[in-house]
Amino acid sequence: MEDFNVLSKEERYEMIIDKIINLIYEGKIKSGQKMFSENQFAKMLGVSRANVREVYSALAIFGILESRRGEGTFLNNKGNNSLFKLLFLTIYNDDVSVDDILELRKIIEVGIAEKAAANRTEKDIRDLKKCIHKMEECDDGAGMSQLDNELHSIIGRSSGNFILMSLSNIVSGLVNKSIREHWNYIVSDKNRTTKRKTFEQHKELVDSIINKKPYIAKVIAQEHLEFVVESIERYRKEYAKKKESEKEV
Repeated sequence: MEDFNVLSKEERYEMIIDKIINLIYEGKIKSGQKMFSENQFAKMLGVSRANVREVYSALAIFGILESRRGEGTFLNNKGNNSLFKLLFLTIYNDDVSVDDILELRKIIEVGIAEKAAANRTEKDIRDLKKCIHKMEECDDGAGMSQLDNELHSIIGRSSGNFILMSLSNIVSGLVNKSIREHWNYIVSDKNRTTKRKTFEQHKELVDSIINKKPYIAKVIAQEHLEFVVESIERYRKEYAKKKESEKEV
């Protein structure tokens, strides 16, 4: 057993994820099955319970694990794709920027939206409508971030493709962690135009998926991501201006 005190945080996270992947490979943990408790896993690997909790929480954001109140943590997705590990680890890499994540979104989300419009089910329609209604009522940055993550997860599921669904969950998790403050900016925007525009684009995307219009869904997804890039750039400029003003005081 390794002494976790001599390992970096990243090495401890990697050790935990490697163990999860090995357990899946060996068939000791299967889809829908309960994971080891945080204490059990911590003792098994010689790391702290806090390390296990952080990995479990992050993998839950990605849709790989599912936390059930009073029951424990369960393996949510089938399969053992090491892509989960590779992309998960990037969020702890300081070299990965918001711009990198936005490029990833452009590549993945447009195709997923198009596929979702072709394959959505009646259950997907119900869940999309429910989520977009919550977004319309929400006026909180953290809440909007969570709902945005939920919406894109549903869209990924609507594609009917397990790999695309998994990629969608991973990208949503990366976005959720990297631009949470951006949602606070959108919600607090004084003239509300950014929030309104963001909601309208999400609503149009949902409508195109519900009405089975793949090409329209693809175009709206592209337009939305371009708007997100512009919005983040405005946020960066205002944030920099604010910091400069604070220095002068």
